[in-house]
Amino acid sequence: MLRRIVPATAAAVLLLTGLTACSAQQDQSSDCVSQLKPGALSDGVKVKNGFGELPDVTIPKDVDIEVSQRSFAEKAKDRSEVAGEDTLVSINMALFDAKTSAPVYASPAFSGQAAGPEFLMVSKKQSNPVSEAVRCAAVGDRVVVGISAKDAAQISGDEGSALVGVIDVVAESPLRAQGKMRGLPNGFPAVVTNDEGRPGVVVPPVKAPEGTRSAVRIEGDGATVTDAENVVAQVTEVLWDPTVTDNAQKLLSDTWTDGIKALGNEAQISQSGNTFRTELTGKTVGSQVVIIENTGGKARVLVVDILGVS
Repeated sequence: MLRRIVPATAAAVLLLTGLTACSAQQDQSSDCVSQLKPGALSDGVKVKNGFGELPDVTIPKDVDIEVSQRSFAEKAKDRSEVAGEDTLVSINMALFDAKTSAPVYASPAFSGQAAGPEFLMVSKKQSNPVSEAVRCAAVGDRVVVGISAKDAAQISGDEGSALVGVIDVVAESPLRAQGKMRGLPNGFPAVVTNDEGRPGVVVPPVKAPEGTRSAVRIEGDGATVTDAENVVAQVTEVLWDPTVTDNAQKLLSDTWTDGIKALGNEAQISQSGNTFRTELTGKTVGSQVVIIENTGGKARVLVVDILGVS
């Protein structure tokens, strides 16, 4: 199980980097369709150094492209883990100017820093050239992508030169908790999930217990969260107030609609406002944690799927 995420320099592309993530073993390759196909630029790039090493590239001259394209420099034999729709993908990436071959960006791990891989999200709703470059790629693949000048503007902010990218696919994971189901203790609300993993919460028609308490509903088998790590998660927040009967009013926030959330570490609680962050320390990545918080005059229930830490 491997999950990592961190804030990225290419803002429109990378979600987070340095995050430890949990991946699911499933054969998706036969059902996955990539929008990017091989082309003259991506096929023509020569890559020295292997998977996990900073790539040294030779880019063909005078090859102009109107459409972004994707080829493979290395292809893993095991296709059981691929980057399908709605997955977090752990990558290391290097970008080069397609005209001059000048380096534009390199992931920290490629730059000799003691850092984990970066993450991006493969989703049609948030499509970008880098995420599409790894769609349907398997863990262990090294991908070469030729990014048209128009598409490169999503990364650089202005339409200038085309780019060439070399991307190592380190891991992939779903946007939901996965693991062994566990029963919640007495006094906790009922929690159910649909086929997508999205939780629903049924709050008892009584006053919430005082203080803060938490319990694991789904136990993941990823790394144990420490107090110093930034947590990335799905979070559903529900009001616990027996006088409110309208479910729409009970739902306070929901990343399943708004997009996954970086919760920070314990030292950042005063800035982030995520007072429940302490309840995630000691839990494992891939877990779903149900938290009751009744400390500030407004009781609430939070259902947190821990997707990764950095």
